Amino acid sequence: MKLDYADPADKKFRELVRRYREEIDGAAPPDEWLDGYMEVLCKGQGKTRHIWYAVEGGRKVGFALASLQSSMADGRSQGMIAEFFVFPEYRREGYGRRIAQVVIEFLKSAGAQEVYAVVAAGNVRGLRFWEACGFQLARYSLVYRPEARREEEEEEGAI
Repeated sequence: MKLDYADPADKKFRELVRRYREEIDGAAPPDEWLDGYMEVLCKGQGKTRHIWYAVEGGRKVGFALASLQSSMADGRSQGMIAEFFVFPEYRREGYGRRIAQVVIEFLKSAGAQEVYAVVAAGNVRGLRFWEACGFQLARYSLVYRPEARREEEEEEGAI
């Protein structure tokens, strides 16, 4: 398994990211949203952020985004696997574990003392995957979204 940097201007990569977001969110994202997401996703490519295609036998089997941060209070660095997608036609064949291992090795060789993986809330399959790769649940990360609470209260009131 090898990692090849993805070109943010590559239209095929953009469509694969759309497919990824559609699987996560249950609907394809609007073009305007996807443009902004791609801009944020690719910021710092090759410096603090690394976006790769995972290539096995000349075939692209998935992609991953990882970053290295040295902002821990004690000066240690941490690696973060923030986006991770095995193309559906290559799932359940061991590619995910091999991609994860190569990304972890990259982050460790770049100085990460710890490596974290981000999993969206409700993604039980993703959580189980990372646990099978040796990760442990270490903390919950909450996002402040008061408008979401109001929408939930309105839905409850309509029942």
